[in-house]
Amino acid sequence: MSEEERLILKEEAREMFYHAYNAYMDNAYPADELMPLSCKPRWREVDQSRGDIDDTLGNFSLTLVDSLDTLVVMGDMEEFDRVVRLVVRDVSFDSDVVVSVFETNIRMVGGLISAHILADHLNQVYGVLGWYRGELLTMARDLATRLLPAFNTTTGIPHAKVNLKYGMKSAKLQGSRDTCTACAGTIILEFAALSRLTGDPVFEEKARQAMDRLWSQRHRGSDLVGTVLNVHSGDWVRRDSGVGAGIDSYYEYLLKAYVLLGDEGYLERFNKHYSAVMKYISQGPMLLDVHMHRPHTTSRNFMDALLAFWPGLQVLKGDIKPAIETHEMLYQVIQRHNFLPEAFTTDFQVHWGQHPLRPEFLESTYLLYQATDDPYYLRVGEHILRLLQKHAWVPCGYAAVKDVRTGVHEDRMDSFVLSETFKYLYLLFAHPSDLIVDMDQFIFTTEAHLLPLSLARLSNLTVVPGSVSQLEDEEEAGGRDSDVEYARSCPNAHFLFPGRHQFAETIRRPLKNFVNNVCPSRKAVKRKLRASEFQAGNSKHMGLLRDMGITIMALPDGRVQLLHTSSNAKTSDDAEEGLLFMQEMIELSKLQQEQPENPPRVVSFLNPNELKDGQAITTTIQAGPAQFGLDLKGDVQVSGRVVQASPLRACEQLTNEDEVAGAIAIIERGDCMFIEKARRLEALGVVGGIVLDNTPDTSANSSPMFAMSGDGTDDVNIPLVFLFSADAQVLLKALVKNPDLHVLLSDYPHKESIGKSTVEEVEVEEGTTDTTTSVTERRQDSHPHVVSIINNKQQVGETEGDDDLVTLVEGDQVAATDRQDKHQQQHQQIEENIKINEALDELEKAKTVEEVLVAAVRYVTAREGAKQEELVKSSAYLSQGLPSSSQDTLSTSFSIPPPVSSTIPSSSLAPSPATLTELQRLIIKKTASDPALLKSLLSVHLRELMAVLQQVTPTPDHLDASLNLLLGHLETLISHQEGRTPSSSGTRTHTLRLQETKVHSQDVPQVTHPKGDSKDGKVDHWDPKDKLDHLTDAIQERIKKIKRKYMQGGEGMDSGGARSDGTSTSPPPQTKDLNRKDEL
Repeated sequence: MSEEERLILKEEAREMFYHAYNAYMDNAYPADELMPLSCKPRWREVDQSRGDIDDTLGNFSLTLVDSLDTLVVMGDMEEFDRVVRLVVRDVSFDSDVVVSVFETNIRMVGGLISAHILADHLNQVYGVLGWYRGELLTMARDLATRLLPAFNTTTGIPHAKVNLKYGMKSAKLQGSRDTCTACAGTIILEFAALSRLTGDPVFEEKARQAMDRLWSQRHRGSDLVGTVLNVHSGDWVRRDSGVGAGIDSYYEYLLKAYVLLGDEGYLERFNKHYSAVMKYISQGPMLLDVHMHRPHTTSRNFMDALLAFWPGLQVLKGDIKPAIETHEMLYQVIQRHNFLPEAFTTDFQVHWGQHPLRPEFLESTYLLYQATDDPYYLRVGEHILRLLQKHAWVPCGYAAVKDVRTGVHEDRMDSFVLSETFKYLYLLFAHPSDLIVDMDQFIFTTEAHLLPLSLARLSNLTVVPGSVSQLEDEEEAGGRDSDVEYARSCPNAHFLFPGRHQFAETIRRPLKNFVNNVCPSRKAVKRKLRASEFQAGNSKHMGLLRDMGITIMALPDGRVQLLHTSSNAKTSDDAEEGLLFMQEMIELSKLQQEQPENPPRVVSFLNPNELKDGQAITTTIQAGPAQFGLDLKGDVQVSGRVVQASPLRACEQLTNEDEVAGAIAIIERGDCMFIEKARRLEALGVVGGIVLDNTPDTSANSSPMFAMSGDGTDDVNIPLVFLFSADAQVLLKALVKNPDLHVLLSDYPHKESIGKSTVEEVEVEEGTTDTTTSVTERRQDSHPHVVSIINNKQQVGETEGDDDLVTLVEGDQVAATDRQDKHQQQHQQIEENIKINEALDELEKAKTVEEVLVAAVRYVTAREGAKQEELVKSSAYLSQGLPSSSQDTLSTSFSIPPPVSSTIPSSSLAPSPATLTELQRLIIKKTASDPALLKSLLSVHLRELMAVLQQVTPTPDHLDASLNLLLGHLETLISHQEGRTPSSSGTRTHTLRLQETKVHSQDVPQVTHPKGDSKDGKVDHWDPKDKLDHLTDAIQERIKKIKRKYMQGGEGMDSGGARSDGTSTSPPPQTKDLNRKDEL
């Protein structure tokens, strides 16, 4: 690998760390973790839903503390100084929360001690952090003291969990009795370091006693230990022994305790265990668990991902040959599955498919490269880097992989991704001269925290002298024999395999096709049916399932039960696909349970040809939602003319692309996934989609509504709704009568208007081809001019279908009866939508820059005016004491009503990000064929464009992102004209900006306090001098000047805050610190 390649990879590894780190700091701090898919914080208790894995969390900013020393490794002393101040100011441990002793020690205590040591080091060497006075060490001691009650057992082996505030007195810990070997044996490094730094011996004594007891509990015949034992008696609960989960870091800490503390007793113990592992557990390059008391009997036929640390430990031991062999076997597994599965079988098939971006393989790769200097390991690291970028990168960090077979993401980014994975990846490509600390003077803990080797020189009077050797067995006290001396020496790989680089290749060569020879890779076979595509009523699908050996049973509640029997499959390939189908179905079921409740949506339109009492009827058809795309909630609505796609299923290139652009497309279910249809439509400039069921004669009357699922990624920004085939006939017939039909896609209308308008229920019979709408019942307070197709079963209070619909019906029965006012509001909403559509048509027909700007102003005025009009009406209802939503109505009937207020919250008047997103899309579409038009907007007419955009930008971040997006589009257009390819970095930046806008669009406050990052308690204002990345110098300078005028107020303003030239001069709202480094 050339020096240039190495430097590029090193910088890319750094950028990967900061992409994840900045995503956490911007979207999650001070919470423990970031959820990268939903881009929101994960708090303990609030978001607890993952069982024991959440015992890692303690509401103590876990990810930041865990990644402090990674900032030093990256050489970022300025950011390290800043966030150390944040930790000292914001983090506390006096919380009534139960945490894992093991995880809290290695991540939090270790992170604080390492950061303390590095803070002192940087102060002495570079003169930074002059303010620091050991605060982090004090915090580490406080936290470790809160863990000490867990050690109050008869054996000295600590409990697995402890309450940070009440110790072991918490009611949740009454039944605590078991712990794992690694949990008890992975404390000595951090606690010994704490004792030697503070002079308090209690920590090292407690950790040493736990290590002593584990050693005494080993099987004397095999010298192996089990996986789980009782903390009170010391008896083994699980006797299977290996080097993976449950035991791994116990072996690691025995060897590293000798390296760090200089106590040879730990080395002697490690050598005993190591000999046993290599004798019984190591089978060639594989490491298989055995029974500790019957070491020649294998206890399971699969290996877990945590054993990937073992080659690195063998490097520290000095046994290079088996380290190279095991590492090569693991790398071949990764090449087969993209990542190392959480567990894989002895024939290298997936056993557990998860991959939470673990660091152990990279750790071993780094240590092997340090030991061999073989560039092969740089190539291995490059491959892992590319896999992370391709399969784990998301706009808000890096997401764990839920199943390596499907590549579906999990909303999870553990703190070790920042603490270990990216640290080892960066160090692999970094030379010692690139680092501000000498890594040879430190040893890594199991969480990759740095502890200095100089700790061994500190006074260890805090420790009882000879405490390790005193507990050795009598037969081991007779002095060292030749076997002991041999075990204390390291094999010389350079002597055994002459040649500096070549010896590693000599070891790897016999294993070149080890994994494929054990179980050859099968050729990729096109899947016949995926779980996400399955339709229970499709006869073809039913036949495919039968071929796979899957039988289907209908349950009384309408659901179907699937049973897979491999022996019933047509062929072995069908049986394997059936197993994969079942696994996908299970994952889909889990995913749907994790998804928030999806209320129904509606498709609404006016029937100008059908009048009642002289007024046009508004028809609303119940529609199913999608678990992806724009969320139609509240005032987030999409309107436009409807056009049928051709071909109707939209799984291939459309023949009427120009016709559907800017419209709402009608498409049909089938042939490809829902989200694939949505992606194709969005690429063509479609604003929304209506999916029609491909099963004839289905209706919401008898079929339960469902939400259309995605594929685990949410890169779609347009809404999709689903109509059953019989219900869709109402829309299709209206389209035949009125080819220029405009519809509105929105939330269920009665959520906001149940106290203001009422419904005539219309039943659509399933199985009829000639769909008619007939009134089946009129409630006492129902209004005759609004027609809605809803599920008739829910009308009578049955619980089938979506619970939200049942609530709506109940709310309707207690609605207010001021009919005329309510109807006027309903009708006025339709009129406002017509105004919006007129503005859209005007924008589409505009030919000059001036015409585009005028149409854009009218569109913004129509959208935002409609929103404020609705807020005023809501305020009027509240001031009269009348409910303005279904929730208010229900509270009036079934609970104490909320306090009445006639004040509209200022946050409700904030511009809508949905309007901004739509306006951006319209401008891009309008200028796609004429780059000169966009260039003129961004130069000569930049002031006017910014004035328009500012009306719909809740924060300056949104304004900057919008300008960046338009400039990126301009760059792309010019590049295509010149026949060159736009820069990939620019493309990535604009994509990220879009995603950020989407994230904030859900609920953007007027004022956002920087998460623990304000200065003197004051919120940072929008600095007009902030640099706008990615803009050309000329446009950048012009935007700065315009921003400065906005901030200063300027002359020429009328009483409404508008300039005489039509541009707004109101200062932008306050937002979070814009001086922070961009995440890219």
